[in-house]
Amino acid sequence: MGLADDPKVKLLGGGFALSLFALVGLVGFGLVAALSTLAAPPAAGSLVFAVLSAVAPYLVASALVGTLSFFLLVGLTITAVRSASIPRNERLARFARLLERYSSEARELRLSERLEPTTEDRIDQLKQEYVEGELTELEYERRLQDLMADDSVSDERVRREYERTDRTGREREYEW
Repeated sequence: MGLADDPKVKLLGGGFALSLFALVGLVGFGLVAALSTLAAPPAAGSLVFAVLSAVAPYLVASALVGTLSFFLLVGLTITAVRSASIPRNERLARFARLLERYSSEARELRLSERLEPTTEDRIDQLKQEYVEGELTELEYERRLQDLMADDSVSDERVRREYERTDRTGREREYEW
């Protein structure tokens, strides 16, 4: 599910766009009110007071809609950041572990755990390397066995993947 498919992002983005449209409209009407007051100056009293009294409702409404726009933008940003995917990469995880070693704040965030590739990611990467010809069949099988031997891996997909391949790393033919 992409960022544009997230219903919260759509709702907040639409609300933000509408509030900006309303803000531009209010500012435009306020300018028209100010110009109309300047075109027909008041008979008595100050010109500044007359312009301010004509523009005041638009200023108040613009301030309210501007505040709403700001909060919608903040909500949109937070929602977009939360729903954006975090890349999982061994290099990033290694860098995060280095940061965690020297910074207590980084340890509290536990970034290395979030950036560490999952077993699914590792299997997909292994398959990609095999398909692209970067790995021999024997190397593919050995690395798949290494994933199975890893104590931290409790994923059944590795076992299923290994059972699906024969000793040369090719997928077994199943007779149905």
